[in-house]
Amino acid sequence: MLRAKIIYYQKGFARPKKLIYPETMLIEDVLGENGVIAKKLGSYELRPQQLEMAIAIEKAIGENKHLIVEAGTGVGKSMAYLIPFIFWSVKNNKKVIISTHTKTLQEQLIKKDLPFLRNALKYVDAFADVRDNDPTPGSGQTGIFDFSYALCVGGQNYLCLRRFHQAQMHGVFNMKKELSEFQNIIQWEAEARRGLRSELDFEPSQSVWSKICRESDLCFGKQCTYKDECYYNKARRKEYKAQILVTNHHLFFANLANDGRVLPDFDAVVFDEAHTLEDIATSYFGIEISNFRIKYMLDSILNPKTGKGLITRLFDSSGSSDQAKQMDIMNNSERLLKEAGSASDLFFSEIIEKYGTGNKTTRIREKSTINNYLNKPLSGLFDLLESLSKQVKTDEGRLEIHAFANRCSEINNNIATIIKQDLAEYVYWIEIEKKKSKYDNFSNILQLTNTLDTSLRSGTNRQAKCSLRAAPINIAVEFEKQIFGNTRPVILTSATLSINGSFKYIKGRLGIPVCAQPDTGKPTISLQQDGFDPCVTSGDDYSEKAIGSPFNFAENALIYIPDNIPDPNQQPDQFENSIIKHIEEIINHSQGRAFILFTSFKMLNSVYEKIQEDLDDFTLFKQGDKPRYLLIEEFKTSHKPVLFGTATFWQGVDVPGEALKSVIITRLPFAVPDDPIIEARMELLKSQNKNPFMFYQVPQAITLLRQGFGRLIRSTTDTGVVAILDPRIKSKFYGKYFLNSLPDCKKVSDITDVKSFFDR
Repeated sequence: MLRAKIIYYQKGFARPKKLIYPETMLIEDVLGENGVIAKKLGSYELRPQQLEMAIAIEKAIGENKHLIVEAGTGVGKSMAYLIPFIFWSVKNNKKVIISTHTKTLQEQLIKKDLPFLRNALKYVDAFADVRDNDPTPGSGQTGIFDFSYALCVGGQNYLCLRRFHQAQMHGVFNMKKELSEFQNIIQWEAEARRGLRSELDFEPSQSVWSKICRESDLCFGKQCTYKDECYYNKARRKEYKAQILVTNHHLFFANLANDGRVLPDFDAVVFDEAHTLEDIATSYFGIEISNFRIKYMLDSILNPKTGKGLITRLFDSSGSSDQAKQMDIMNNSERLLKEAGSASDLFFSEIIEKYGTGNKTTRIREKSTINNYLNKPLSGLFDLLESLSKQVKTDEGRLEIHAFANRCSEINNNIATIIKQDLAEYVYWIEIEKKKSKYDNFSNILQLTNTLDTSLRSGTNRQAKCSLRAAPINIAVEFEKQIFGNTRPVILTSATLSINGSFKYIKGRLGIPVCAQPDTGKPTISLQQDGFDPCVTSGDDYSEKAIGSPFNFAENALIYIPDNIPDPNQQPDQFENSIIKHIEEIINHSQGRAFILFTSFKMLNSVYEKIQEDLDDFTLFKQGDKPRYLLIEEFKTSHKPVLFGTATFWQGVDVPGEALKSVIITRLPFAVPDDPIIEARMELLKSQNKNPFMFYQVPQAITLLRQGFGRLIRSTTDTGVVAILDPRIKSKFYGKYFLNSLPDCKKVSDITDVKSFFDR
């Protein structure tokens, strides 16, 4: 193979007269011991694992193959995929999507990694081969090497100037709190840079933001009066020019659900934190209808309490030459909206009465068991809005009328789909959840997906959110068709993609055929999804690689698994009392600085209530008391901090250094089997004569356990103890698969070994 170097130079350095430049870039001269990055960072330490990953991605790009690459904590994944893709995108005029699960990683990429690389790589000569073959290269191929990047967020995160000024003009806010928020937004907008909700110094309520943000079906586009000043348009222009686009998995799948209208066209994708893809894709291939969204939609058309809304704004009879006609429109609108509201009350009240009050999730196993009281009222409202659109004199008014007519139609269609269970291989269910305020917990995606929600207008269930939902049981086929079949290369990376040394599980879940090369050498569970028949790709289209962590886990970490703890399923009360004793011992030895991870809020709250009086000398934090980011920030600076957390604290939390010294895992994180999607997936596996526990629940739990373990060691100098208090990791046959998937650490069962570790 021809080998050629990427030349980095400074003013006055001579260039070689001839340089052969292969199609795939060589990475050593950037990430190597004496490379470009090393020259920029005085404290640079070569990470062979990072170099190995970058070269694997470079090879996948050159061979036009998809790649699954697991890279342990500390490898530096972002640099490993950014560098080869930056060169490829600039040289070949390509656009690359970097999609993440967490906002933390997005911010790291946008605020730290990409600015650093833009500065560090400016003297890399990436076009030497082009100049050798063409003495008059195109623009951008001489002088300083440069690339552009942009952060892509959903349109609903941007202030819409048209709706913002409309809200000012028509006084859409009446409540004191809403008026106060809106006044703060008016002051902020006068100096806003990007018009993003995240730039506000407070969190606006959804009832305010939803009336002034950009919504795709209410966007005027090129016909808008504010098109030149539009924050969203400015961001889109930057996105279309950029070679590297950073977004999140939610927006990526929203783009799929909307036929590619959300993101610019792209040529390659990197999914970082790829272990979360199946769950997020499932939600975007599904449907949701809730009572809250119907109330929001009906009140936006015309609010019966305030008398304000779309109809009032467009057909206000004051000053009209035909007041009788305008009054007729208002009366018809009020009548149909009242009918729709009453039908919504009846529809959701009957569901709540049938399926139970309080927080509850219930499968809908039979077709047509719910009376559809909304079909006729929503159809009548659709017809009214369509007829009114012909009477509106402005393009702006017609756009808004059509948008709400389409929302009525889409809600109606989705209700019918769920009731009749028209979608094959989907699971259908109802969620009932108590809410404190009428518009709490709206979906952030208003019109970017086919997901629509709803809300009760009155009655005893006003504060209960009731949702009808449907989701695909298996996304493998759609994932292969829509992602791997349409874009190449696609890179999947995470620290936790393999199970017991094998990629078979993740490949089966995401529609990836068997790769040509064998998996790694550890004995494995046979986890591949039988019956998956690839439509557009084959095993030869993929490659895979597992790269270990550069951290010295054997020296810096200890796994503590105590003996004689009761089985949590057979003796739950005794189990809880036993782990409380062990938790107290561990955090005393670690001087707090501990995450205690639970698998349910019920157990978290029970343990917290029983243990808090004995921990007066510690600063306790409990999930739910404050927003997650505030809990983490306060944890880092508090005296002997102890955090009690569940689902969201098992992954995506980064607390390096002395602030975190122990992670206590109370139970193995098996998925709840009565969750509708999990239950349906297990039923599917049973129908294929497979053991759903081994084919689904065990691999899922192993992935989450590895994520929980990963909270502890975040840098080369970090040390600490991971305590696993679930005795099944030793007593059950499947326990060895959990242990085989963890880093190679010393394992102890005596608490004195934990004390010695912290005392050393």
